[in-house]
Amino acid sequence: MTTSLLHPARAALQWRLLALWAACVLLPTLLLALPVYSLLAGQLDYSTQAPALARALDMVALGDLATVLGHQSAALGTAGLGALLAMLALSPLLSGAVVTAARAPAPPRMKPLLAGALAEYPRMARMLCWSIVPLGAAVAGGTALLDLAQEYGRNVILPGQARLATWSAAAALALLVLLANLTLDAGRAALAIDRRRPSAVAGWWRGLGLLARRTGAVLGAYGALTLVGLLLAALLALARLQLTPASPAPFLGALLLTELIALVIGWMRAARLFALVRLALGECDKG
Repeated sequence: MTTSLLHPARAALQWRLLALWAACVLLPTLLLALPVYSLLAGQLDYSTQAPALARALDMVALGDLATVLGHQSAALGTAGLGALLAMLALSPLLSGAVVTAARAPAPPRMKPLLAGALAEYPRMARMLCWSIVPLGAAVAGGTALLDLAQEYGRNVILPGQARLATWSAAAALALLVLLANLTLDAGRAALAIDRRRPSAVAGWWRGLGLLARRTGAVLGAYGALTLVGLLLAALLALARLQLTPASPAPFLGALLLTELIALVIGWMRAARLFALVRLALGECDKG
């Protein structure tokens, strides 16, 4: 188990792969952040209390900003939609890059990495479209559990019992979504080791077979790498919250920590897929 975790964790630390991840994440972020930045700058830059507002917003400033944001909701909604579409368009490219790096005997250079990502784009895009089914089923099941928890909460006497039921249902929803995402990554791993397989549904089904045959190894590797990635991201986010970007040095520090959080999430996603590809290759060797 230790080897199955350390190998993909180290293999996913490829600077070209992480740089591509950072670049692809940056574009949708900018599409959403720049309109918000422009709106905030127009409201706060020329205020006589700008230095104090840069450190913390008071209730009056928050109320004024809420009013302005309400007036500009259409423009911000358009920016959000553009960011979402860009993220969806780039997601298969990132998945293709991770698949290319995972099956390469050595870390590929940027040109082969991009070529492999583009070659895998159609199959990864089909997998993204198919993801609506398992993720939709997971969300529907989790939502039903939340509804049951709310109904239970109306009939109990102690508020703590209602809160426990709600938190349990929310945790079940998160686990269902994570499990659905695991099956999708297992399908991507199946597509990675068989380039002749064009069908996303067939690849996903084969990934379910891997999960059924190697349940302990798949759940252990995927869960452990997810836990490590989320823990690192949470620690970096906590450090980011301690910084008040009111001057250049704290601003650069906050920006660096934000980029590190994005890179940790990218590393986690790559390491999980590396681990699944490694397990799938082991199954093929045994077969």
